[in-house]
Amino acid sequence: MEKVKTIKSTDIAENSSALFETNTQQIALFNCEGQFYAIDDMCSHAEASLSEGEVYDCKVECPLHGAEFDLKTGEAVTLPATKSVNTYKTEIIDGYIYVEMGTDA
Repeated sequence: MEKVKTIKSTDIAENSSALFETNTQQIALFNCEGQFYAIDDMCSHAEASLSEGEVYDCKVECPLHGAEFDLKTGEAVTLPATKSVNTYKTEIIDGYIYVEMGTDA
């Protein structure tokens, strides 16, 4: 597993998100009540960026069709999405959010 340094934790306001791109992936980072979560940015139902969705109750709502995903588990909790998205462990080190790539949280 590889830990990837992303952005400062202070760059994401509470109940909001940011997009982080690696050479091969787009990861949506979320601050939900002071806890940080990372999931695949692409909705499992249709091509839409989850980092652009509304964040509440530790879920994100897809901006395209309204499907909701649990930020802790990646589970699709409302239709039209039925497939989960990958989650990644996060850790704050020296004020930066690190994401463990290649592992499900």
